[in-house]
Amino acid sequence: MMVLKETQGQPTTDPKTVLCFGDSLTWGFDPRGGANLIRYGFAERWTRQMQAELGSSYHVVENGLNGRTTVFDDPVLGDMSGLAQLPVALKSNMALDLVIILLGSNDAKTRFNVNGDEIARGLSRLLEVVSKSSFGPNGKAPSTLVLIPPEMGEVGGTWLEPMFDPVHSRAALKRIRETYPTVANAFGAECFDINQVVGPGAIDGIHFDPEALKPIAKEIANVVRGLLET
Repeated sequence: MMVLKETQGQPTTDPKTVLCFGDSLTWGFDPRGGANLIRYGFAERWTRQMQAELGSSYHVVENGLNGRTTVFDDPVLGDMSGLAQLPVALKSNMALDLVIILLGSNDAKTRFNVNGDEIARGLSRLLEVVSKSSFGPNGKAPSTLVLIPPEMGEVGGTWLEPMFDPVHSRAALKRIRETYPTVANAFGAECFDINQVVGPGAIDGIHFDPEALKPIAKEIANVVRGLLET
């Protein structure tokens, strides 16, 4: 009979697991590819750069989907509701120390016709799911960090022009800078405004430009440390 021996030396400690749940900004959409759906290289994406910043004591899980919304199914793209997809993401990656949610940009599309207050109400449904879950350490709910996406830049002349209204969509993404922190606070979640780090994308007005990825990764890594190492 084979006998398993104990590992010599100090016992290993599992890394803290961080789930990044979002849309194309988390997937790593490269705006230089336009409608061709080009993805930033593995090491380029802000999620992977954040992993490098945090080191081996963290495990960053990337769960981004192009077109994902907070709660809306897309009449053009189909099943895009983050609310419907979040429970599976939580269950399949438990136990989670932290859930990072970066959603809202797609909600501002013309086809949904909602404002920044309604987008924040959609976010609240996601935060409720996380707060009532048992997918964190010791069967408790994981901590949550809400990221406020960038305000909308100039989409005119880009492939995104038919999807985003220059007045309504821009106003909605500007408004959530006020409504998201209130909703996050109601659920005991932390909130960080990406607009404090980078401006709207210069290439297509929505997605992160290449030079924005590193500063975003560094700042969010600092927020994550502050949440999980205190």
